[in-house]
Amino acid sequence: MIRTMRARYPGRCAATGAPIKPGALIYYDGRTKRATLALTTITLMGEHGPSHFTRNARGRCEDAPCCGCCTI
Repeated sequence: MIRTMRARYPGRCAATGAPIKPGALIYYDGRTKRATLALTTITLMGEHGPSHFTRNARGRCEDAPCCGCCTI
């Protein structure tokens, strides 16, 4: 059974290897004991082709804060 929950402990995403910080929204599979980040990928078409941005449940990029791309 896969549940959506907040991470209690630091770790790594089973799908991407990205760091999981406490408080991050994750999908947790109780059978395999694996956690994956609950991220959304947004694709924008620009004059130079598509650009991909990955956002978390709060609407910020996975590297937030600092880079400024969260204002897209």
